Amino acid sequence: MTHEAPCLLVASPALLDPNFLHTVILLVEHDEEGALGLILNRPLPLPLAQVGAEGGIAYWGRDEATAWRGGPVDPQRGILLVQGGLPEAEDTVVDLCHFVSHRKDLLEGLLGDPTARYRLFLGYAGWSAGQLDQELEMGAWTRRTAVPEWLLHSDPSGLWKLAISAVE
Repeated sequence: MTHEAPCLLVASPALLDPNFLHTVILLVEHDEEGALGLILNRPLPLPLAQVGAEGGIAYWGRDEATAWRGGPVDPQRGILLVQGGLPEAEDTVVDLCHFVSHRKDLLEGLLGDPTARYRLFLGYAGWSAGQLDQELEMGAWTRRTAVPEWLLHSDPSGLWKLAISAVE
């Protein structure tokens, strides 16, 4: 089993930083320059219909669909986690069904497709060179293989409990 990105980071119960308390993060990139991830269990009270309207993009999805808080860094930046479809060369493949993208043209297509399965994250979790490695050594996080069913989990409030109880 590999623990390289992409993978999941499950916050330790002892990690009390309010930005990361009881979070499950999809670690998208991790190399000698640093790391980037998306918090999977923090929905925002920001309807996707409003995101589309503010961006001049037609929205045809569910009324209750919202954007998600990807992390504390660069909250104006949108990052997509998509289930299905074909990734482009610049996208990051997570598993056979999911990929991560920064493409605005893809967002426009997804907002207009009522059958699309995706999440729009605003901001991301970022670590400088060596920072995540130190946090892992201190036990702040546990790495685990990405579980496809957790990536777009329907119960964000219960995801951390599920993940922490399943830590390998």
